[in-house]
Amino acid sequence: MKGKLFYWLLPFLILFFMKMYHWCFVFFLIPYFLFFKRYFKASMMILIGIFMIGLFFFISLPKPLNQTVISGTIVNQDDKSIVVKMGYHKVKVYGEFDDFRIYDQVRLKIYNMPLEAPTNDYAFNYQHYLYSMNIFNQAKCIQVLNHHQVEHPYHLLEKRVNQNKQTKSFVSLFVLGIKDETMKEVYQKMTQLSIVHMFALSGMHLTLLNKWLTKLGQMFFPQSFLEYLVLIIMGIYVYWIPYNISFLRAYLMMLGQVLFKKYLNQLDILSILTISMLFYNPYLLYNLSFIFSYFMYFIVLLLNRHRWSEYYMMLGSLPILMCVNHRIPLLSFVLSVVCVPYIELLYQFILSYMLLGQIMVPLLSLSICLLNYLIEFCYGISYSLHFSHPTLMFVMVYYLYYFKGIIRLNSQRTIRKELMMILACLVAFYFYPYYRMEGQVVMIDVGQGDCFFIQQPFNLGNVLIDTGGLKNRDLATDTIIPYLESQGAKYLDAVFISHDDYDHAGALESLLEHFTVKKVINDFKEIKIGKVLFKRLLLNQQYSDANDRSQIIYAKIQDLKYLFTGDISSHVEQDLIERYPHLKVDVLKVSHHGSHSATSAAFLRTIQPKIALISVGKHNLYHHPHYEVIQRLKHYGIHVYRSDEMGMVKIISYGFNHYIYS
Repeated sequence: MKGKLFYWLLPFLILFFMKMYHWCFVFFLIPYFLFFKRYFKASMMILIGIFMIGLFFFISLPKPLNQTVISGTIVNQDDKSIVVKMGYHKVKVYGEFDDFRIYDQVRLKIYNMPLEAPTNDYAFNYQHYLYSMNIFNQAKCIQVLNHHQVEHPYHLLEKRVNQNKQTKSFVSLFVLGIKDETMKEVYQKMTQLSIVHMFALSGMHLTLLNKWLTKLGQMFFPQSFLEYLVLIIMGIYVYWIPYNISFLRAYLMMLGQVLFKKYLNQLDILSILTISMLFYNPYLLYNLSFIFSYFMYFIVLLLNRHRWSEYYMMLGSLPILMCVNHRIPLLSFVLSVVCVPYIELLYQFILSYMLLGQIMVPLLSLSICLLNYLIEFCYGISYSLHFSHPTLMFVMVYYLYYFKGIIRLNSQRTIRKELMMILACLVAFYFYPYYRMEGQVVMIDVGQGDCFFIQQPFNLGNVLIDTGGLKNRDLATDTIIPYLESQGAKYLDAVFISHDDYDHAGALESLLEHFTVKKVINDFKEIKIGKVLFKRLLLNQQYSDANDRSQIIYAKIQDLKYLFTGDISSHVEQDLIERYPHLKVDVLKVSHHGSHSATSAAFLRTIQPKIALISVGKHNLYHHPHYEVIQRLKHYGIHVYRSDEMGMVKIISYGFNHYIYS
């Protein structure tokens, strides 16, 4: 079986994707069995099939606990919360825990808070992230019932790391895998440069640590004994530090190679680890560290130390980076080559610091300072190619030619054709938004506020109507910009602001700072953007209330007539239908989040909308939308779509055909 366990992994992954994503992945089993039947006997194929189907039905998705009192060990900690481990499950508890430390035993009375999935497409899924870390509940601490401080060798390691303020942040990142507050800005820049994975604890660091321990141990122990002693020491280290997916994978691979080198090759061990880890926690499939660590190591094994492996590995990571950042920094190719040896050197300085102490501080500080300057410089001059969110077809075609290239590399043949096809895929997908025929009007879920994105076919125009605004969150960087980038919008032609209330314009300042906006429109009569003419429906009256002074925007977009009403009240609606008695619309943006102060029966009878969009926050203080408004809309046969129940709502138009998704 040596070298063949990977063929067991493939059908398992296909069935796993079917369970976690969509049943249509089952069709990938057909080419798998057709391709591999020439290598395996029918009995072996049947055995593989039975084994994988059996595993598939035994996979169970962990469920949250609903306990109000929890007892366990603190396994992670930051400024605002602790993570308490109770057997398999972990709970993230928010509160003030100044005197608490990792490995302390606690008993807490808690109030469980729901872990909700994101309501906007391509937003960061915090629920899946926590699930992938075995954290299935988040809660607020009501009372500390018991706290027992535990002295643990980890605290000595932590004390050593925190000994010097100048080096603390980087040493903590490289030794404990902990990112503190001072690292956030640097970490964000490394993410934008697509080099952040090099700074996470991984196989490279473990390999260097292995070499260090082996060199030190050679002076005292024979080689046959030393190999196992080093593995035990590294195992204790991996167990002590907070849970780290990449580091754990690297250690288990190293352990497997020593224990089973006669029976299994590295690909076999990786296959067993992948199946075992996903069987243990299926939500690991949503964890970027897991995907990056396991997939990139798989590519390392396939490349077999080829001289161009660094660059070819970078090519292999591009679709993953595009899924996360929707961009490819052109400097990342150069940085990946420059940074690897520098990070290896920096890590050795850090290991020397941990061993020798303050004598290494000047050299370590200089190295960290130079690294910071390099990151700042590259971030300042970096240019990125922006992509929309990769489609399944793009990913399949890209990796088809990518792995075909690996096969040819291992056969000592040229891969010019494969590289050209990979480049062609990237170029074609870069221009994908410019030949996409559908347009869309999207109600982005920004909580208690308004934000509507209008994208025309062939990327002829990108417009935002209002930005929403929350006091406790930056909606622009958290929600709006990630979605705009996922749709291939490199800039906004215009942002219309209906009025200056914070729930309609609060995120504008951050949006202008972090995204290219050609113009902000607070007052206008008519403006044509792309093929859409936006009209402001002007009224003769003057209104004292700021809500009533909202811009009323009318636009015909791909055969559908839209009316965006801001926060106007019913008496402004009455003035509107008196001024425009023949006004008819297909889609109405319901005024003031569904308040009973607007959306009158007379207004609905006159404009006769078919669809009503209500942008409103879940469990808001105003109890919007009001019951009578919903009943009124239903009475007139209007289909109601509300963001508090449905999240993001998209009206996709293909010519004169329209589809609504929520």
